[in-house]
Amino acid sequence: MLAALGSAHVAMAAMPDSVTRFATAPIIGTDEDQATTRDAATQDGIVFRPAVATIANDTLGAVRLDTGTDDTGPNDIRADQTNDEPDLDRRDVECMAKVIVHEAGNQPYRGQMAVAQVIRTRMKSGGFGDSACAVVKQRGQFFDVDSYQPSRTGQRWNTAIEIATDTLQGEGDEVVPGALFFHSAGASMPTRTRVAQIAGHTFYR
Repeated sequence: MLAALGSAHVAMAAMPDSVTRFATAPIIGTDEDQATTRDAATQDGIVFRPAVATIANDTLGAVRLDTGTDDTGPNDIRADQTNDEPDLDRRDVECMAKVIVHEAGNQPYRGQMAVAQVIRTRMKSGGFGDSACAVVKQRGQFFDVDSYQPSRTGQRWNTAIEIATDTLQGEGDEVVPGALFFHSAGASMPTRTRVAQIAGHTFYR
């Protein structure tokens, strides 16, 4: 769930000062059994291969510097991973997660999804703000999100982050389609269309 791979600057290791001449080292074993060549620096019969930068297609999205040596592993340089998922702003994920914890932390998973989807629907509606933070910080709608600092070490926060990430990426079943409002199940909104009641909350469009 990340930004496209950007340019990475790889600092190449300097060759030893004593290396003063360059030669061509053969590589044997083509299909036609013919030798091809590549650049290499030699000194006293020792071949120093030039460092080659390669892109590692793994979960780190790292750029690896392969020095061509066996005794030292590749140096990983962190970079953004390329994928097809929408770019997410960490602040929006956290804003939505705070609301999930504050408003629905004691609700079942489906109820937490519903609260997150209300925020997403408001983002798309054009009347509340075009980002999760803009929606949840709108005056008179939720609470003081900036000053609210829930514990980030427990399962409740981890679940909220998971739901917020999936919701902002457009994933998950629509549990309250079109809902823009919710409140405790004991209250009512007679001017709004009821969408669903999930545990302790009723949702309206």
